[in-house]
Amino acid sequence: MKIGRNIWLGVSALILLGSFFMPNAVARYTDSRRLDNLITLDAQTISYERVPELSLPERITIAASPNTEMLTLKTGQVMNIETAGNRAVRELSRFFRGGAFEFFTERCVIEDGAALFLIDTADPSVSMIIWEFTLYDSAGNEVTVTLDDDTGIILKLLYKTGSRNSGVGASNSGFASATDSDLNAAALSLSEMMQIYFNTTIVLGDYEFSGSFAYYRADMTGSSSIIPMYGIVRANSFTMNERL
Repeated sequence: MKIGRNIWLGVSALILLGSFFMPNAVARYTDSRRLDNLITLDAQTISYERVPELSLPERITIAASPNTEMLTLKTGQVMNIETAGNRAVRELSRFFRGGAFEFFTERCVIEDGAALFLIDTADPSVSMIIWEFTLYDSAGNEVTVTLDDDTGIILKLLYKTGSRNSGVGASNSGFASATDSDLNAAALSLSEMMQIYFNTTIVLGDYEFSGSFAYYRADMTGSSSIIPMYGIVRANSFTMNERL
């Protein structure tokens, strides 16, 4: 399914051309002949087509890829800042409905949010729009979440327990210290949360313990290929789908 749209960019010092600067990945777009009229650029507008439609595993992989460049947008293709923020809260309530880590979505505040146009620099014909929000709840727990604009699904997550002094007190998620046993339990609980949220099989792979934290790999195996998601787990925090 081809989608052609005009998206108004939030102009910043990094996006000035002419009198503004064009990022390398966008410049490569204009040279690409793999798609007709893939992109045109004027002072503040991108007209683009996304082909082919991306699967969820592909979106998860691109969101964590180090080979991307981003442009800040004023709004998304499907959602605006209000609908995306509401969707982020709803998806977080699904993700945190069980497990070792807690986030109280019924008592949370969105601190910051932005839409981003994400370009795969290894293959400039591949692009997507994501939302990034930072939220915190009444217990001082903080989340930075990456949400897919098309599907509303969480693609990436960074979580810190009690990172803010809210006056209510911070939870320690049941782990007073970061022993290997605690880290193992936290990683297993996180993989179970991921499995329920994504409604697919998640197999917890390699561990590498390093003092108070552990590196992990969680493989999504419900598709035709295995999609690895990497991160770090601590007693009171974790990252999900973060390339290390």
